[in-house]
Parts: sequence; C-alpha cells; structure tokens
Amino acid sequence: MRLELHPEPGETLDSICGGEVQVLQRQTGYRFTLDPILLAHFAVYEGGAHRGRLMDLGTGSGIIPLVLAKRLGRKDITALELQPRLYSLAERNVYLNRCEELVTLVQGDLRQVEQSFAAGSFSHVLCNPPYRACTTGRSSLTMEKAIARHEVSCELPDVARAARYLLAPRGGLCMVYPAARFAELAGVLREQRLEPKTARMVHPRADRPAKLVLLHAVKGGRADLTVLPPLVLHAEDEHAFTEEVSAMVE
Repeated sequence: MRLELHPEPGETLDSICGGEVQVLQRQTGYRFTLDPILLAHFAVYEGGAHRGRLMDLGTGSGIIPLVLAKRLGRKDITALELQPRLYSLAERNVYLNRCEELVTLVQGDLRQVEQSFAAGSFSHVLCNPPYRACTTGRSSLTMEKAIARHEVSCELPDVARAARYLLAPRGGLCMVYPAARFAELAGVLREQRLEPKTARMVHPRADRPAKLVLLHAVKGGRADLTVLPPLVLHAEDEHAFTEEVSAMVE
C-alpha cells in the first residue's frame, strides 16, 4: 500500500524537536499541543521509560511515539488510536519519519485492550487523554476534536483500567492531566492499584498557578510520592519558552 507522505489539501507539514520530527496535521480537526512533547520527555527522564516495551494510548497523529523514537532513542513502541482518520494520519507520519521498524500502530479502543493485547505485556504506558468534561469548556468544532479533547469516547477510569491490564507488575504509567484534577487522578489510579510515585506541576509562568500535572504511577507500588520542582513553560516574554522547554521542542 502506497502512503501519501506529502501534505494533501487542507493539511500542514510541521517540524518539532529541532526538525527531528516531521508531522502532517489537518488545518481543521485535531492538532497536537505541547502536552505530548512534555509527556514523552517526562516519561523517559522521570518515569523510567528508557527501556522496556512502551504503549501510547490514544496516539492521535502519532506525536508521542515519534518523539520517543526520533528524539529520545526509544524502540519497541506500540501506539493505539480509535479514530480511523487519525490512525491514517499517524500511519503516514510514522512512514514519513522512517519509524516503521520502531513504532507499531494498532487501530482500536482502549476500553477493549484485552481484544488486541495480552495482559501484562508492557513495561510502560503513556497517555495524554481527553480531559475536558463534555459539559465544560468551549465545544470542539469537529467530532474528531471532540473525541480527542473531551471525555466522549473514554473517561479517566477507562484509561486507568486499560493501563492496569497492559502493565506488567511494577510497570509504570505516565500521564499529563489538568492540575485542578490531580486529586481525582490520584484517586482513580489508586482504585486500579496504580500508585502515584512522581509528580511535576506545569506552570505557564513562574508567577502563575499550575495548569497541568505530569504524573508517573507504578502498578502495585508503595505509597511514596515525590513532587519534583515545577516545570515553567514561559519566561517573562510569554512568547518565548524557558530554556528547559526550548530544549524539548527546538
């Protein structure tokens, strides 16, 4: 099957990670944010995901596995995506970046992971889930955006159950989630015996409240949470990233 590796009408070709990763995206529909780039780096450097088999739940256009493979040198990455159009885009991006031997794409529903994968078959699971409740925030313009950003096709307990099933004992789950829902996130994970171990708050600026939290949890781990120094996105100039974030994206 021949895949079109150039932008089609209505698509853009964008570069991230200093040009190491090329990403085809649609001008309308779901477009990735900074969140998956932050998550990939957190998972490798703080979540222990520098070895072992990895799973990205809800990969979208494939940003997380591409950053893991091209920027962070990871192999044996599997990525699951529900939406056919996004799965097709992720497939083109994998071939565009010549990562077909490093990244395996699977089209499927994370609520039914047992239909595609054996229990306990991954060392690490990453997930940048839809985390806007259906009744909050501005509604997305398309169903593709809605499913990717709002809790339409999966909710937090679905992600936790899928991660518990997929992870080997002592395996790690890394997620990015709204800081305002940190208590809810920790509670839901603990219900599935996924113990929060490392957390890092993400602030838009040093003088502003955290908007996101990066969290690493361990299947069957003991209660022992370490809160890392905050990650600040922007310096005084809100259009410029801090040195740490620039090193991830540029």
